[in-house]
Amino acid sequence: MNIEKPRLTLAARRQALIAQCATQRSDIARDISALRPPGVPTGGAIGRYLSAGRLKLPLTVAGVVLGIVAAKPSRVVPLIATGLSVYRLMQTALSALRKRAV
Repeated sequence: MNIEKPRLTLAARRQALIAQCATQRSDIARDISALRPPGVPTGGAIGRYLSAGRLKLPLTVAGVVLGIVAAKPSRVVPLIATGLSVYRLMQTALSALRKRAV
């Protein structure tokens, strides 16, 4: 018995998926709020301060420096040199592609 399912149009499938995603989002939000203790702010003052964006660059630089210090410098220096070479090569290639596109 070969019973064919009715084919939905792309717009109908899209609307069905959007509705399904909205339902899943609300379910997840409800489940997460049930796990949180009442009256406890998420992240607190430290979380709000760090997520404000003022410390993203300094924290990134500090993380890179700590990574270099933690690793052996003899292994890290060639890796950094290679990374910088690849970065310069990509910048040159991207600028050439931008000039061609214009």
